[in-house]
Amino acid sequence: MVMKQEKADRVQGLAEKADEMYPALQRYSRFLAQNSWDGDDLAQEAFLRAASSYEPERVSQALLKKIAYNCWVDVTRKRKKEQLEEAPEPIRKEEKQYVSIEAVDKLMECLTLKQAVIYALKEGFQYTSKEIAGLLQTTEFAVKSALSRARRQLQTDADTGSPDTGSEEAAAVARLLARSLQEEDPGCLLKALPMLPSLKSLSVHAEPNPCQHRQTPPQCTLSIAA
Repeated sequence: MVMKQEKADRVQGLAEKADEMYPALQRYSRFLAQNSWDGDDLAQEAFLRAASSYEPERVSQALLKKIAYNCWVDVTRKRKKEQLEEAPEPIRKEEKQYVSIEAVDKLMECLTLKQAVIYALKEGFQYTSKEIAGLLQTTEFAVKSALSRARRQLQTDADTGSPDTGSEEAAAVARLLARSLQEEDPGCLLKALPMLPSLKSLSVHAEPNPCQHRQTPPQCTLSIAA
């Protein structure tokens, strides 16, 4: 009886923070699930788990994201188990999606939007620094500097991503990165580059695009440990 009351008190305490924390959790959950229906269910489940297991003052956005991610892993594993015999091909596609989301999540947590895009083009699609500089209309030195900072931050697992992680632009970049990795084709990301405000500060002058004659995009090889 005492435990039930303590749980109810935690739920009530966290409910008071819902207006502040739930919208960002919902956006992140929809990104993981790639649709609003499953995403909303995922956000609700994560919020309830947090309320059941943690004191309200210990619950942060980072903790809610971690819980939501773990919930999504559970959902993915359950679906894989249920569909293993009936639909092996969709399972392989779902596993690819899971890996892509995991990699993008890591990039978005540790890097700025500029660094995430540059790192994905370099490590995921094997573009050269010169080619990336042409795509972003910046210098090769600026690209190499961004790559160096990105690699250091990923190695230290530092949560130093963009302060606008919950912004519409960040969500758009995350979707573009995930789609590019899943399809093993950076085309949709490259088309959106001129419309991403966070990348404009890289532009110093227009240069000939070294990738304009590339017939096919490089093979996707991005692999990031969570």
